[in-house]
Amino acid sequence: MTGRLLRRAACALLAAGIAFAPPLTSLSDINTAYAAEWTGRVSATSLNVRSGPGTSYSSVARLSNNAEVTVTSQESGSDGHIWYKIRWSGGEGYARSDYIRQPVAYTTDADFENYLNQQGFPESYKNGLRELHAQYPNWVFTAQHTGLSWNEIIPEESKIGRNLVHKDSISSWKSIEEGAYDWDTSTWAPLDGNAWNPASREIIMHYMDPRNFLTEPYIFQFELQSYNEATQTRDGVVKLVEGTFLAGDAIVPIEGSMISGGTPIAPTDNTQPGNNSSSGQSQPSSQGSGGAVVGSGPSGPDSGYVNSGPGVITAQSTDIQPGVIISPGAGGSGVSETGAPQPAADGSGTTAQSTEPVMKSVPYVDIIMEAARQSGVSPYVLASMIVQEQGRDGSSGLISGTDSAYPGIYNFFNTGAYAHDGMGVVEAGLNYASQASSTGTDLRPWNSIEKAIIGGAIAYGANYVNKGQDTFYLKKFNVQGSNKYQHQYMTNVPAAASEGAKVSEAYNGDIKSTALVFKIPVYTDMPETACAAPTIDGSPNNKLKLISIDGFNLTPTFNKDTTEYSLIVDSSVSSLNIIAQAIDSEATVSGAGTVDIATGISSVTISVTAGNGSVRNYVINISRSAGAGTGAADPNAGTVQDVVSPVGPSEGSSGSQPSIIIIG
Repeated sequence: MTGRLLRRAACALLAAGIAFAPPLTSLSDINTAYAAEWTGRVSATSLNVRSGPGTSYSSVARLSNNAEVTVTSQESGSDGHIWYKIRWSGGEGYARSDYIRQPVAYTTDADFENYLNQQGFPESYKNGLRELHAQYPNWVFTAQHTGLSWNEIIPEESKIGRNLVHKDSISSWKSIEEGAYDWDTSTWAPLDGNAWNPASREIIMHYMDPRNFLTEPYIFQFELQSYNEATQTRDGVVKLVEGTFLAGDAIVPIEGSMISGGTPIAPTDNTQPGNNSSSGQSQPSSQGSGGAVVGSGPSGPDSGYVNSGPGVITAQSTDIQPGVIISPGAGGSGVSETGAPQPAADGSGTTAQSTEPVMKSVPYVDIIMEAARQSGVSPYVLASMIVQEQGRDGSSGLISGTDSAYPGIYNFFNTGAYAHDGMGVVEAGLNYASQASSTGTDLRPWNSIEKAIIGGAIAYGANYVNKGQDTFYLKKFNVQGSNKYQHQYMTNVPAAASEGAKVSEAYNGDIKSTALVFKIPVYTDMPETACAAPTIDGSPNNKLKLISIDGFNLTPTFNKDTTEYSLIVDSSVSSLNIIAQAIDSEATVSGAGTVDIATGISSVTISVTAGNGSVRNYVINISRSAGAGTGAADPNAGTVQDVVSPVGPSEGSSGSQPSIIIIG
């Protein structure tokens, strides 16, 4: 730990242009070295900033990836990690050091500058690419000129249902457009099993803006997904799946196996289910805890290959914002006992005993490597997709093989797993997997783990990678081809960035030193600077339930969406009692109560402040005549719309009140 901190301190000093003095030997020396402030950037999809150095302190803000901060000091936290004290435009607080990246020093490379110009990268892309080039000079960055306007793609991707965020996300990540939010109940439209809500335009802009992710590890969402035998190795897959069920073995039939080797299983053990993880059986999913990721999200039946879609995997940390790292959908549901008997092909119960082994165990890693060879898709991509679809422990009902309606059927990529025709997500996915393919190329029915993984990979390669959606980004945001904005593999907005980050973990230093290729979209009419992620939380509901005035009616009749009203009173009315109630309990209302009315034209403003701080104003324009009321309109006050009598005397009063004229 000390050596790593010393190197960090040295980097900070060098980046600040300060000569590196004698070696630092203690934490106090390191803290002293950081007395000079330096500029860093957030390296997390959504980072909690805390009031003190440790996760036990309260969160004071959330910062998005690549947000610029000033590091003023550092200290050891209560959780054993090093924490930076940071300052940014909105305040100050503490963040874990491993989520704040150091500035990268680079010198001008004339050849690289010429290359960037030849590719047509905008100026706002170049600083990020320069820093990456300084670290990895062999990397190749190609500009994908989409020919699309930023002002076109954002409204298209903002259509309800195309992009979702988890229901536990902060409120500013959720849409309040028509159809997305119910103002009467202060609730968002539940989608995909009630766990997901429509995404806001602002968070979509952030994740669609490539400039926010020209950093390691998020740059890997732009890496080409084609299989490269030289760089994508079995050892890399082993590293990627460490700690997941894919690190264990699968039980597959010996007959017809596409994987050589393996360990034959004695006949008495042939009743074991297909999932044979290193722990002996799958454990229930730990949804949403410790960075574990389960499930997927729907993209809709827009092609023959429909998949709910993988979502987000990030480093395990309590300081990655909860609720934004879980992908929508079926994974993690339908947990079943892995010790249940394997049904026989004739449906009669457990497999009949035999004298020769008919099953064998093979590493999942070997199946994934074979899937890569047959599909032409990177094994790192395939492994990442499976983990994100089925959860780290593989407890989804889609891959248990023990579903009573679909015994021995598996669907590792959640192909066709979306609710439709009265079927739930799991049922629909298993139904799809059980059907014979019209062409046979995807190996359906997927009645073994091998066929499900290899066949699913073949289908993914044919329907996505080979059709131009050959990066995580394009798989999530389809901005190419003739089917733009459709045929999008997943709906979870942060999915592409987080999938890329997960895949980057499989690359060791030797692989990263090779000529990896990244295809980065470029749009026209982009904002001058990268679109920051919204950080505000709290209810957005700043609408009123009612406005009433003792003794009078408003024109027009009150409606929560109408913000301007008119009222005429005669000279005898010198004050009004205005009652205003907000729809949402978090909202506060000001401007109501007893209000004095001046002679002539005046207005009363009632302000509603939502829980998230947004304000909506309702205005009542009042005209009070100078003389006794005659029932006639002031010719200078506007056109007479209606003449009405007061509502009537208040309870306990006597007599009547003069008529009032409502002016438009």
